[in-house]
Amino acid sequence: MKVLITGINRGIGAGLVNEYLKRGYEIYGVGRSNPFNGINFYKCDLKAIEKIKEAVGSFNTEFDLIILNAGILGEIKLLKEWSVKELEDIFLVNVWSNKVLIDFLAPVSKKIVAISSVAAVNGNPGWGGYSLSKCVLNMMINIYSKEIDTKIYALAPGVIDTDMVQKVISADKAKFSSIERVDSSKIELQEGVKRIVKAVDELDKYPSGSFLDVRDMIKV
Repeated sequence: MKVLITGINRGIGAGLVNEYLKRGYEIYGVGRSNPFNGINFYKCDLKAIEKIKEAVGSFNTEFDLIILNAGILGEIKLLKEWSVKELEDIFLVNVWSNKVLIDFLAPVSKKIVAISSVAAVNGNPGWGGYSLSKCVLNMMINIYSKEIDTKIYALAPGVIDTDMVQKVISADKAKFSSIERVDSSKIELQEGVKRIVKAVDELDKYPSGSFLDVRDMIKV
């Protein structure tokens, strides 16, 4: 089984590579660095939109599964404090790089999973740029499901203890009430990644284009 994962250098992306390697899958990775041996890798910063097709095209193969994991958080601050340029930067990675990847890879892949977040629907203060980008990502996946034959999903992984979550919980808990909930509900990385992998295995039970929360799919 051939699996392509973006953002493999750390966190969930690195964890997914480890889990799929244990299964004996053939792994293809795209990211800024590669901490693994024995996988197919192309170094690419997904902010460089114009280089994405060259990166994934170099693999010259078809994929059973693609996990669009790469994403950035931005700052935790009031929406009025976000500049348009900051929003453009976060959308570039969280939305538009994934659009380029989907357009190029859908014809050669059986299933695409975009890592999203419940921040897309919660609307909590402080999460402005991230929430907006994930909301757009979800709708983009929904639209694509009606336009392409490849099965495609948006998947919220839950609160997993990554560098991103550590950045979140370092924000002002007194100013942003959701931070305390994030801190108290986070789970260890390896366990979180195992839940994601199990959820991905079960996606065929759901309509293409669905936005799903791992915590609803995998009861714990």
